[in-house]
Amino acid sequence: MTIRNPKDFWAGLMFMAFGAAFVVGALGTPAFLDSLWGGPILQGYQLGSAVRMGPAYFPAALGGILVLLGAVIFLRSLASRLKGEAVKLHLPFGLLDLVVVAAVFAVLGEIAERLGISKDYAMLASAAVMAVLAAVFRPDAKPIAMILASSLAFAYLLVPLGLVLATVALVFVGAFGGHEFRWKEVTILTAVLVVFSVLVFVEGLTLPFPICPAFVTNCPIH
Repeated sequence: MTIRNPKDFWAGLMFMAFGAAFVVGALGTPAFLDSLWGGPILQGYQLGSAVRMGPAYFPAALGGILVLLGAVIFLRSLASRLKGEAVKLHLPFGLLDLVVVAAVFAVLGEIAERLGISKDYAMLASAAVMAVLAAVFRPDAKPIAMILASSLAFAYLLVPLGLVLATVALVFVGAFGGHEFRWKEVTILTAVLVVFSVLVFVEGLTLPFPICPAFVTNCPIH
């Protein structure tokens, strides 16, 4: 097997890894792995159907699509005819950077557990630290770091703050990863995505997403 395009090769592997992680996170670990472990390693959520989607349906579907897309890109890397600079891989971070990020998540998670604090806050704090470190020491990796931070912010803020505020955090944090940040454009995009998310996912697909923060008891939409 000859890798003709390292960019597509590693991009395909990354897409497949992230897609598989979303599928496993949504559906839980396979039964054969649970049996080897002696119990469930990761508990999944209800899948549902296309007509009546459960909380696992959307992330599992997107994860599956991401795996297929990654497989196509991976196979294309073996048959690519590009040469020279077009196929050279230039990573904005190194192995040491990945070790530091993993250590940050591990240390803050351990601190949260010892203090009896929810690990959700540890994940959010880790994402913030990762974004700051990338912006200061690895500016070329800033877009990747901010996109990952925005995704974590949405995931861990959805339940306590609701869909509207979690979407606001998703868009604004992700927008900081771009070359320039324009308040007007980002605000308009945020408003459009908030309305779209509520109408499609809550009203249309009736997914069990909270709209308002948990402390709001008289939210007009549930």
